[in-house]
Amino acid sequence: MRVFVTGATGFVGSAAVRALLGAGHKVTGLVRDRGRAAPLEQLGMRSILGEMLEPESYRAAAAQADVVINAAQYSVSGRLTKRKVVQINHADEVMTTALAQVCLEHGLTLIYTNGCFGYGDHGDAWIDETTPLQPSPMGEGHAKTVTELGRLQAQGLKLVILTAGFVYGPGGLFKTSFYDTLEKGQLRVFGSGQNYWSVVHIDDLAQAFVSSLSAPHDTYNIVDDAPLRLCELVDTLTSAAGRARVGTVPPWLLGLLIGPPVVASLTTSFRVSNTKAKAELGWKPRYPSFGAGLPGVLKELRHPNLLEKA
Repeated sequence: MRVFVTGATGFVGSAAVRALLGAGHKVTGLVRDRGRAAPLEQLGMRSILGEMLEPESYRAAAAQADVVINAAQYSVSGRLTKRKVVQINHADEVMTTALAQVCLEHGLTLIYTNGCFGYGDHGDAWIDETTPLQPSPMGEGHAKTVTELGRLQAQGLKLVILTAGFVYGPGGLFKTSFYDTLEKGQLRVFGSGQNYWSVVHIDDLAQAFVSSLSAPHDTYNIVDDAPLRLCELVDTLTSAAGRARVGTVPPWLLGLLIGPPVVASLTTSFRVSNTKAKAELGWKPRYPSFGAGLPGVLKELRHPNLLEKA
């Protein structure tokens, strides 16, 4: 298939591009920097330059595809304030609306990358695709967009929504918020750590995009088989890295450092089921648990000269 991928040089987008190319598909990637796109171009990706907030820079390229994957995320720096969250959500809304209109007009399939923060806090209860959206602050934008996409789907939009758990791998938020802080001796458990997290290895998420190209038009949770409490996640990381276990930090204090919206989201509990994705996509995680996928991730992070996915 001809696949158009936004955010093609990002942590998620680049993994999706590699998996798609590996499966024999023709990929065009939207990028902001051709220099960062060079490794993917060497694998066969065609690049176009564009910006999330400038739909005219990518509408034509999207219209030439069979499937459009929106994996872009607006980049901000520093402490994540409410104002910056609004900027992130606005950019996602602009891009997704533009891509959805292109897909409607040309009969293309749109695959939208969602996140589990849209479900909100459900304690120890299991979450599936029928669970109502009660988003935490970092999930409000995606939840709003998902609702709007549902309206367009009723008008004929061919839509697949992949709702990913916390994505870990040799890059992205896992690297900056967990691995790097551990290396600096600053890693702490956020709050009590008794809240559940559902996670997914970056390579498993990438394969889910491949599996979704001809999937029934529906919503699928892309997580591994073993949700774990946040304190268990951190303990698994410190043990695998050969470090002593770390203590906790009060959420209010962490909020001063990285921003209240992030902390309010990280301390929610999302115990998510992947049963539907396994049954309908023919997908299953290569890494069924965080403990299974972590050793390889740490190996790549410790040898940056081998790292091609950051």
